[in-house]
Amino acid sequence: ADHDVIAVENFRPKFLAKSTMARKAADAAIGATKKALLEMARKHGRVVHLVHPAHTTMDCARCGARTKHALPLSERTYACAACGAVSPRDKNSARVMLARAGLNPAGADGARPGGTLFRQAA
Repeated sequence: ADHDVIAVENFRPKFLAKSTMARKAADAAIGATKKALLEMARKHGRVVHLVHPAHTTMDCARCGARTKHALPLSERTYACAACGAVSPRDKNSARVMLARAGLNPAGADGARPGGTLFRQAA
């Protein structure tokens, strides 16, 4: 069945908030969402993998190469200098997270990306 296993970033928003109050509110909101996801997954027999978010926008889902610099948020297309893969930034990041969780990094269309599968990172 679809969505038996889910991979999501183990996101910690502390660096986004300037004030203590905003940081606490962001932490509470992310924490509540993460808790709800985990509880609903357990209730419905699903498995959730929390993936470390570091470098998900810098790593290539096809070959595992890492870009030398972080992409600005305005850059919406990921292009790998090592293998030439080009894909929407968010789709590439999602495939990186799936690979880190040990899952098949199939795209939203159900097709496997071409080339060698991304090596699993710690």
